[in-house]
Amino acid sequence: MLFSLSWGQDNTISKKEWIDYMQEALPKAFCDDKQYFRQCFKVMKQECMNTARAATRMCLNSKAAEIPEILVQPRDGSHWSSKVGECAGDAYENAIIDKRINSAKCNDPKNWV
Repeated sequence: MLFSLSWGQDNTISKKEWIDYMQEALPKAFCDDKQYFRQCFKVMKQECMNTARAATRMCLNSKAAEIPEILVQPRDGSHWSSKVGECAGDAYENAIIDKRINSAKCNDPKNWV
């Protein structure tokens, strides 16, 4: 899965600020009613949020040493949100694979890029 949060303008943000932002923004984006993680898994919004938060936290921790201390937006934020989003998406799916819906829509990756 490829995921990227957009940043509006060229500026900088500290690693801590960016990580704090991502801990909230990524699970919210994952668990929007129109997203793969809600439409293709038999989960209520709260279970989605709990699973997505845990996956996001794990991936941010695993990539923290690689993330620069200062991120230049939008370039660095987009790059790292994509990396963390892909990691968190995989972790989310693996955590609740037994709740995944097996359908033509959910099995076609073109629907979720």
